[in-house]
Amino acid sequence: MTTTSSTPSRTEGGTDARVGAALPAVSARPHPHWVVRYRPALRIGAAGLVIIAAYLGVRSWRTPSGSDDPTLFTVQRRSFSVDLYQKGELRAVDSVNVKCEVEGRSTIIYLIPEGTEVKEGDLLVELASNEIAERIETEAARVNEAEADLSNAEKEYEIQLDQNASDVRKAELAVQNARDELLKYEEGDWAQQEMDANLELERAQEELSQAEAKFKDSQELYEKKFITKREYDRDKFAVLVAGIAVKKAGLAKYILGKYTHPKDQRQKESDLAEAEKDLERVKKSAAAKADQKRTDWEARQAETEIARKRLAKYREQEANTKIRAKAPGLVVYFSEHHRWGGGDEIKEGAEVRERQTLITLPDTSVMKVDVRVHEAVATKIEEGMTATVEVEGIPDRVFTGEVTNVAVLADSQNRWLNPDLKEHETEITLDRTDVELKPGVTARVKIHVEDVVDALAVPVQAVFGKGGKHFVFRQYRDQARPVEVSVGPSNDEFVEVTDGIAEGHEILLAVSDDLKREIPEPPTTESPEFRVDAPPPGPAAADRRASSPPPATDRERQAGERRGRPPAGEAQRRSGGPPDGKVPRRSGRPAGGGGDRPSGNSSR
Repeated sequence: MTTTSSTPSRTEGGTDARVGAALPAVSARPHPHWVVRYRPALRIGAAGLVIIAAYLGVRSWRTPSGSDDPTLFTVQRRSFSVDLYQKGELRAVDSVNVKCEVEGRSTIIYLIPEGTEVKEGDLLVELASNEIAERIETEAARVNEAEADLSNAEKEYEIQLDQNASDVRKAELAVQNARDELLKYEEGDWAQQEMDANLELERAQEELSQAEAKFKDSQELYEKKFITKREYDRDKFAVLVAGIAVKKAGLAKYILGKYTHPKDQRQKESDLAEAEKDLERVKKSAAAKADQKRTDWEARQAETEIARKRLAKYREQEANTKIRAKAPGLVVYFSEHHRWGGGDEIKEGAEVRERQTLITLPDTSVMKVDVRVHEAVATKIEEGMTATVEVEGIPDRVFTGEVTNVAVLADSQNRWLNPDLKEHETEITLDRTDVELKPGVTARVKIHVEDVVDALAVPVQAVFGKGGKHFVFRQYRDQARPVEVSVGPSNDEFVEVTDGIAEGHEILLAVSDDLKREIPEPPTTESPEFRVDAPPPGPAAADRRASSPPPATDRERQAGERRGRPPAGEAQRRSGGPPDGKVPRRSGRPAGGGGDRPSGNSSR
């Protein structure tokens, strides 16, 4: 008995053996007579079914036509939350920075291990102090020398003051003596001289009178021959002598009053004036000498003070070589990165500079997360927004917090890497927790920006951007067309659509490259729509553009003519409405409320 195998095989006409698998299983019994008779016809029918199935599959892939198709999405209203995800670093809200206070550059000779819990006053860092010790010795010698010079200058100043006082007293005594001499002359010497002159004149006049009287008697006696000629001549000569004496006494009195007295008085007055002027000169000279000595003394004082301050500063620098904790905390080495990729490493033997931060002592009771937010979304973040934080190394634990600071200006420290990258420093302060958190740990932050309630929303992968505009591919019966839409807030899954489509419309989730090329190019300045004198389109025209598909391409118009009906776009333009006869209902939210927001896809 002849038997037929049930294993599928390829037919002569090249039909896939999977067709046989779709048919009922063939038993080992002989085939019925009608099967053997119509076997060629059955083979031809199976091949036709395969071709039809392949055609339908390709057609359904190109133009989905049913809501059960997974590539279609029906636009509907929904609510979703908009959250911003960022990665940052844990830091303490309050911390104490420990800096190097030693001038110049110093070498670390001792460094406390990082992560050590310290108390106030514990030694953190010790710097080399050999050079500072040498400077202290040098400055101490300068201070001693300056103090000796200061003592000498002070003594010289005191001596000068004593000398000045002595010179002034001598000058004042000379003035007083000159004044007394003038008074003595005016009240004593001059009166005495005047009286002596008068007395001499009166004596001479009296002697002249006596000589004349005696001569008169002698003249009578000589006439009577009682005396001799010689006696007579003697008495006569005595009168002549007495007369001359009177003239001399009168002349002496005249000279005394006319010349001697004014001259002596002027001399006395001149002596007094010179003594007074000499007193002024002595006072001025004494003041100048005292000022000079005082200036020298003050200069020595300043030099000594400078030397003392310099010595005190070096001693303070020596004390600053031992850096101690000003508050309790956890030791964290400060890391300062430079744009050329390196940083000053804090370790024993490393050189540090003045005012360089070496260690931070954070207060871990209140922590924050520092994140950098791109400028495109920084305006959406406000202080007070809630946030959740996940910390590396602490699984299954979510911490809560809120935004406490958003930098007003963008930070451009990484501009040398990417000139177009502008980010805003943002701080999220965590609520207090019993978990011990350490600074420097990576944290993932989710900031709750807003809630979108009962709004038209579509998946982000269904929105395509081009030329600053956004498009979705709406399904019109058996064809899909790009439709310009206005978008609002979005998250990782959905984006709000504020204008362009209505609830119930069907859009494509997966779009081929051929369909993407149908997105209209952005108009140029030569386009009539951008003419300066052209009036802006009215609301009715905007509604018609939002509900109408773009004109069909030449290829699709020819395909429609072969099928005996015009393309969807042509049918709509001829009938004055959309292919399904429905007017899209506009969203309840104002158009353009979302602005230009990033979509899930882009077509260039």
